[in-house]
Amino acid sequence: MFFTRLKIFLLAAILLGSFSYFLIYKIDIYVKNQAASILSSELSSVANIVFSNTNIMHNAPAHHTIAFDSLKTQSGFKDFWFSRSDVISDGLGKPRASLKDVIERKANLTKSNEASITKIHNTNQNLFRISVPVIASQSCLSCHSGLKAGDIAGSVNASFIFNDTMFAIYDSMKIELLSIIVVASLVFMFIMLSSINSFTKLVFSLKNAIQGAIGGDFTIRIKKHGVGIFSDATKLSNQLLEVLDKSITSIDVKIASIFIYKKSSYSKNPLLRITELIAEITNLFLFKNKIEAARKNTEVCREIQNVISRYIKYKYLIFAEIVDGNIVSGCRIEDNNESKIVVGDVRSIEKRLEAENPNIIFNDDKGCVFISTSVDQLNVIDLKIYISDDIMFYYSIVLNSKKDLIEKENSIIRIYNYIREARPIIKNNILVKSIEESSYTDPLTKAYNRLYLEKYALSIEGKLKQHISFGVLMLDIDHFKKVNDTYGHAVGDSAICLLTDTIRKAIRANDKLFRYGGEEFVVILEGCDMKSAQVVAEKIRTMFIVAKTCGFCASDDKCSLIEINFNKSVSIGVSVMPDFSKDIWECINQADLALYEAKEKGRNRVIKYSPELKAKEAQKNKQDNSLQNTSQNSNASSTSNANEEDDDERAFLESLKLNDRL
Repeated sequence: MFFTRLKIFLLAAILLGSFSYFLIYKIDIYVKNQAASILSSELSSVANIVFSNTNIMHNAPAHHTIAFDSLKTQSGFKDFWFSRSDVISDGLGKPRASLKDVIERKANLTKSNEASITKIHNTNQNLFRISVPVIASQSCLSCHSGLKAGDIAGSVNASFIFNDTMFAIYDSMKIELLSIIVVASLVFMFIMLSSINSFTKLVFSLKNAIQGAIGGDFTIRIKKHGVGIFSDATKLSNQLLEVLDKSITSIDVKIASIFIYKKSSYSKNPLLRITELIAEITNLFLFKNKIEAARKNTEVCREIQNVISRYIKYKYLIFAEIVDGNIVSGCRIEDNNESKIVVGDVRSIEKRLEAENPNIIFNDDKGCVFISTSVDQLNVIDLKIYISDDIMFYYSIVLNSKKDLIEKENSIIRIYNYIREARPIIKNNILVKSIEESSYTDPLTKAYNRLYLEKYALSIEGKLKQHISFGVLMLDIDHFKKVNDTYGHAVGDSAICLLTDTIRKAIRANDKLFRYGGEEFVVILEGCDMKSAQVVAEKIRTMFIVAKTCGFCASDDKCSLIEINFNKSVSIGVSVMPDFSKDIWECINQADLALYEAKEKGRNRVIKYSPELKAKEAQKNKQDNSLQNTSQNSNASSTSNANEEDDDERAFLESLKLNDRL
């Protein structure tokens, strides 16, 4: 505040001093101009009197003396002289007069009065010079033949000395003038300070509040100063700050309830921080909408990888999906190129996660753990996402340097928010897949059931249009009823599981296995002709004969791990689409006819379908229908005789009842 008052005092002194100087300066100029104007008029009058025709005809030198005496009485008079033009000097036979200065020459050229005021160097005086031209009249031509009317006949010149009024006043009242300026400045300062004191305090208070708001502190309030518009402005400003403070606090709390973040990772200003957080939440919302539409978890994991790439510039990235301790999917991304991972990559991640004292960056206590490791040239952030007891996701983010590792640790919380949204969707996809599998698979063998066969049949139609052939196998365990009756249903289930395991080992990953009935199975081999289908069928037949314990049972414990030591075999019928039919159900029936033929020929063999089997089946059905008709006629005759006997018995009973009533 002291410096503010000092500034006001200096400003007042400068303003008053400048005004005083300007006022005296203008007065001085005015006085000089007025004096010069008077002297110029007087000199013009003298010139007119002296050089009138009458005066010239008489004693001109005497009148020159009179004019000189008249001007000499003026204050500050210095010099006076006459100048003749060259024409008059030549006519009088006298030397030509030289023009003394610029003023005199200008007067001869312009034929008008010329004057100037010049400061005398190193003095407080000014030199006033004036020249008045004498214009030749008609009367002058009588004496001076060389002249013409209107020519310059000569000039009257004079000079005067004027004291500098401003400096004279200053010299005479130096102390008084300075005293007036100081007193006036103090009075002016007091008046200004009294007037702007409230405004100054208001400005300083407003400045503190604004600086606080810029720094993120909206709790500072503006102190009330002044009345009227200042008071209203203070009140409105405080109301605005209070609304901002409450709103930002409320928004911050609500965001923190749905979004985990570190304030140090965002702007210190709450308004800017909330803007950044809203942008982050918007991205999170778009991410969630995108992964909710994903049907496969591989698509969800791909989006998580995109999020990691957005926040961390890594050297390379490893992803692995672990189910029951086995790698079911994974990749390594380096320089936008994707390659397969190896078991060693996963083992390295697990080793770092299971270290004695891992550097845990973040742990949500729900199975999501981030750790950082910096050993030798390896700078890595490992992420473990727990989905269920048997499903884990691993991400390994390898960075270029330890500095990058430390800097990117703050990005982990941001990445976690996306993972938190993705984890329920991953679990839901797994649950949906499990439900779908349970509805489409056989509980005992995990082979597809007939419901899935109906669904799969629809996709076959499109593939047939692409000229893809399909081999169809129908399989049946020989003498299965005797196995159940002799060894029990548990052994029968083990035999079914054993056949399922044998089939899986013999077919490819894209081939489909269906449990069609009790011990009957259908296998559809994609892109397979009759010859290849027979090879697969023969492979299944020979493998099943020597199989003892099914690996399927060993892993799932569905069949009590019973070892089968008795002789067993399987009969297989083979058909091919579209060689014999473009309809999958018709092709399955064809394979079934071939299977029936294998049974009739002694079992434990592979029979391929042929049109002759269809004709044989038709002949057999015709014979069966004939036998059925004969049987029905015989049954009808027996029924007629029985009805007649019933009628007789009924009549006999009625007669007995009648006799009783009588």
